[in-house]
Amino acid sequence: MTDSRDSASPTARSRLLNRVLAQADQLVGRIVARARAEMAGYSALTDAEIAATTELMVDRLLAALRAERALTADDLAALREFGETRARQGVSLSDVQNGWRIAVREILADLITSGRSGRIADRAVLALTHDLLDIVDQANRAYSAGHRDVEIELARHDQQFRAEFARGLLLGGLAPADIQIQAQRYGLDVQDVYRAFRARGDDPLAAADLRRLLRPGPQAIRGFSTAMDGDLAGFVLGSDLIESAGTIGFGPATHLADLPRSFRLASRMLATAHRFDLTGAADLDRLGLLPAIVADTDLGEELAARYLDPLGSGEQARTVIDTVERYLESGLRIEATAERLIVHQNTVRYRLARFEDLTGTDLRAPHSAIRVWWAIQHRHANPHT
Repeated sequence: MTDSRDSASPTARSRLLNRVLAQADQLVGRIVARARAEMAGYSALTDAEIAATTELMVDRLLAALRAERALTADDLAALREFGETRARQGVSLSDVQNGWRIAVREILADLITSGRSGRIADRAVLALTHDLLDIVDQANRAYSAGHRDVEIELARHDQQFRAEFARGLLLGGLAPADIQIQAQRYGLDVQDVYRAFRARGDDPLAAADLRRLLRPGPQAIRGFSTAMDGDLAGFVLGSDLIESAGTIGFGPATHLADLPRSFRLASRMLATAHRFDLTGAADLDRLGLLPAIVADTDLGEELAARYLDPLGSGEQARTVIDTVERYLESGLRIEATAERLIVHQNTVRYRLARFEDLTGTDLRAPHSAIRVWWAIQHRHANPHT
């Protein structure tokens, strides 16, 4: 703190502070009025709520100025508590800091006005101004630290509540009334549609994409996430998918009350995508019947035994099976199959005929084609069976 004793007599300093203290009630009133009018965070508080702490803080600042000392440990503890209180009242740190700027300006205005009306030398006013600014620097550090600690605590609690809400929705643990109440609390519209998602906890690419997707934007909340058996799970607003370098399973778009079904399907999509080494956003439109193939291994084994085992296990058998798969994917078109495999069309015809001869199957029959395709996909998902 600036040593003002060389520039102003103790008598002048005391007279100036006494004049300011005599008008402390009016000073606090102006600070409260400006804070409520100029900062949204304070507009929700009553005059009494703002005035109670403001008066205590002003008294401590003026007491330190009178004693020509820095703030004491007790002062700093009170200022830290002040910052904590404002954070719990929902006043942002920015608004608190702006409120302090208002308070400092009002105190300085009173010092100048009182100095002039009391014919006190300008050097006394200047010395007090320097001392006040030094004290305010201390105060800023104290109340900011208290405010930040409470912000972190509240954010942690809010994250926990959001995670529990997400788990309740995904697992079906919430009653309709609870969904309505908590959705309103978090700004979610129960009339909107949402998609459940699931990704592996050890998939950093998927995690990064989900953080970006869930980051609050200028519109409504995009969705919530939580941990689920080591995975990342949650739901997002809307029916569109996202592009991802990782692997994310998505369920169908539905209302909040039906998210358990969407989440079950998202879990199946994720498991299926990993089984087939697929990346990106995986949903029913992209995966089709593959989740059913993964789930029904007994049927897959039976179909593989019926349609693949007769071909043997050598390189020639794999070539024939690959040709059949490309033929089915090409809509039973010989020319398109040959182009994809970069072989002559007659080569394709030969391989298809060999498959049909060995298995007794007509690939142009719809029911036969789907059974053969199922058998091939089952073998892809279970290469060692």
